[in-house]
Amino acid sequence: MTATLLKVAAAATVLAGALLSGCASTATDCAGDWYAVGARDGRLGARPQADIYAARCTGSVDTARYINGWEAGYAERPVPLW
Repeated sequence: MTATLLKVAAAATVLAGALLSGCASTATDCAGDWYAVGARDGRLGARPQADIYAARCTGSVDTARYINGWEAGYAERPVPLW
């Protein structure tokens, strides 16, 4: 039982790490609408990640538009009821 619990805890840790690391992970994010990308990140509760996109993407990031989208998305995120 302890081994199973450890496996579940390890899987939960990996999943949480992936979620908390944010959304800056797909190449399609680099060519998209920065407002929409920011809104998605905000709705998911991720921290603003314009700097991560700027480091990973070859084109320029419209940081102001990303932040505006992030703020709008963050305001719409589901709030946990715990």
